[in-house]
Amino acid sequence: MIVEKIIPLALLAGSLASFVGYKSWQVAKARKENEKLNEQNHQLQTEKAVAEAQVKNYEVRKQHEENISSSSRDSILDQLQQNGDLRGNE
Repeated sequence: MIVEKIIPLALLAGSLASFVGYKSWQVAKARKENEKLNEQNHQLQTEKAVAEAQVKNYEVRKQHEENISSSSRDSILDQLQQNGDLRGNE
């Protein structure tokens, strides 16, 4: 009679332990995947920042080139002389 009560309890405890073990495994797997995705996200953010910096540098360089090509030799010399960057006849 006692055996008849113990067997279902043992089966229930075994099933419960199996279920808890399975869920623990799922949580561990999800954590690993989350960590992997976070690393990938960080890498992509870094690549995005580099690409944005390259685009900005290109735009600044392009603007400087446009400014230089539109400036005459005399205006450049005048600007340098006004800023004290041009050596005069001393």
